[in-house]
Amino acid sequence: MAPPASELKAMTDAFDGIDRLAEGAPRTEGAPNFRRLPGFPLFGTGQTSVEGFEKCLEPVLKKYGDEKHIFWVNLRQEPVVYVNGKPYTARDPANPLAAIGINCNPVNFHLEISNPEECTALENDFAEEVRKRGEDFKYFKDQFGEHPEERASNEELSEKLAGVTTLNEIYAAIKDKVPKLEPIRIPMNQEKAPEEANFDQIVAMLKDTTASCPVIFNCQAGISRTTTAIVCGALVKELQLTRELDRMRGIVPDDILDALKKKKLGLPGIDIEVQEDRNAMQMGEFEVIKELLAAHPAAKIAKAQVDKLIDLAAPPPRGTGVENIRECIIESKMTFDVSSDDWQAYLKAKIMNNIERYFYLIVFAMYIREVGPKGFPQTFKQYMDENSGLRTMIEEGRGKLEWERKIPDENLSELKDLLSAAEFKANMPKIIKRIYELSWDMFGDLPRGHHKNNSMHKLASKTMIEILPDHLAAHIEKKCGALAGTPDFFDVIGQVSWYEPEA
Repeated sequence: MAPPASELKAMTDAFDGIDRLAEGAPRTEGAPNFRRLPGFPLFGTGQTSVEGFEKCLEPVLKKYGDEKHIFWVNLRQEPVVYVNGKPYTARDPANPLAAIGINCNPVNFHLEISNPEECTALENDFAEEVRKRGEDFKYFKDQFGEHPEERASNEELSEKLAGVTTLNEIYAAIKDKVPKLEPIRIPMNQEKAPEEANFDQIVAMLKDTTASCPVIFNCQAGISRTTTAIVCGALVKELQLTRELDRMRGIVPDDILDALKKKKLGLPGIDIEVQEDRNAMQMGEFEVIKELLAAHPAAKIAKAQVDKLIDLAAPPPRGTGVENIRECIIESKMTFDVSSDDWQAYLKAKIMNNIERYFYLIVFAMYIREVGPKGFPQTFKQYMDENSGLRTMIEEGRGKLEWERKIPDENLSELKDLLSAAEFKANMPKIIKRIYELSWDMFGDLPRGHHKNNSMHKLASKTMIEILPDHLAAHIEKKCGALAGTPDFFDVIGQVSWYEPEA
């Protein structure tokens, strides 16, 4: 249950660093990260300014103006109001979600309201509340941060209030000019996989439309939720395109039609040879995904289809988007490997949620491919009820990841012997070289880059601490602080090299 509007605080939607489009990519003023999925009538954007709505609609109307509908899908669970022409979210200064962070201001977290009518009602109430608070409009400024602790300056700012508008008022004004615009709210959680009902809402919206019916999706920044929804929409669009091409049989020569289908709908690794050699983790080969592929033969093609669309929705060179929602999992895991304990707790939850999202996208593709050609007589939720083992599989498998890498004990014993020797200082070059060789082996599956280097360095630090004999461990703790905090590898090496036994 959301708190009353009188208790809520305003926070900016825009933040420094919100623009994630590639250098040189076209940009739309007032619409952060506005882009189109190549080959599809699907668009994504962050929350626009008041003027930004119409700027987004201009290219859509130019290309798809003959379509019966243009859907604008708001994916936000959190209430949004417009103050002085700019979007703000209503935040709870006592949000219980803040328990996930340490010393974290609760306003850094979005409200989570799954009912679109309830969210709209709170928007109306909050707009009225802002008006009642007078001419001095107070707000917090959002900012980009991987961890919730970093997501706000937490300094309350103010400006003169010139006007307050709700989303529904903005939609109504645009609809007067563009009657075919259909605004819809499908609330998705920013931190978690979409609900099964979210998938059904996208199907219900699109199933009776044409393959060329345009959709604009938006969330706060147009990054994670928007990309997820674009992939979901593209799965439905590919089904519709298949139907439309199949209707051309007998009109268009088969060889031309087959070539067209392969070009438009071909799947890398299935119909099209894959040229690029990518890391298994980058390709989403997590344990639970491998379990899914083994248990359901249809998942292989579904995964190939989802991977193709995720890559199209990703940043260049593969796509025109702002985030690869598959590869971000291993990127977060590499950050996890070098993070402090409190960060690791947050990142672990994020990684598991993103694995669950990826799993659900593959299962949704299976559903589309199986149920869609029959006209969707069954909802996705009913499909999941019928295949409830899939829910159990992801619930039990989302955490099946190697959370901590450790050098095998048999290799540690050799290092311990070298460091316990009377002339251990003479062995230091060999110890350092061997620790880095073993660390390299442990992270051999990661692509080259700073994440791999940092992961290796942290493992080297942990390993050095683990092999210290008692007298050296006591010395290092005295010089570098608690060993539980894993002092830096080079600091430990330096202190060991300078160690002299007390007389």
